[in-house]
Amino acid sequence: MAFTNNFSHLRFSFLVIFLLIISNNHSPALAADPQTQELIDKICRQLEDYGFCNKVFNQNLKTPSTNIEGLTQIALERTTENVTSVLAYAQSLLNDAATPEVKDILTECVKDYRTITNAFTLAFKAFGERNFKEMLVQESPAPKALGLCEGNISFEPGPPVNPFFELIEKNRQLRILIAMSLVSGHILST
Repeated sequence: MAFTNNFSHLRFSFLVIFLLIISNNHSPALAADPQTQELIDKICRQLEDYGFCNKVFNQNLKTPSTNIEGLTQIALERTTENVTSVLAYAQSLLNDAATPEVKDILTECVKDYRTITNAFTLAFKAFGERNFKEMLVQESPAPKALGLCEGNISFEPGPPVNPFFELIEKNRQLRILIAMSLVSGHILST
């Protein structure tokens, strides 16, 4: 019985330590100052999903006072991170594709995601060089590439009817992130 109590106490101690570590390592999102929020609003009100855009910016602020260059950097970083994740997801779907039709569609989408990845790699390089007009030129193939993938996916009701159900939502988020990068980059370059 003493062993069980000691083991339970040990498990409880580890749980408390684990929760303390997690809570200390998680930094809460910073609240944007009024000028930063005004810039965020200017960008996000031009997009299809204001709430998603606003959330992405506010959850990734490094300081409450962030200028348009900082917001553009956030948009580029989140877009690059997202397309990398979506590419990996699509590649895993492709590896498990059940039919030749699904395989063909996913092959095209993987190609399109690679185009977007390359575009944002070059855009980020131009951003780092402070060549904002070139950044926009490099980003410009991304919407068309994503549109090619989206055009191939059938917009049927959710699973199990549509094997692309989750990919459709991932594409929607990616589409918004690309638009955030383009809009913020346009404001930055003018």
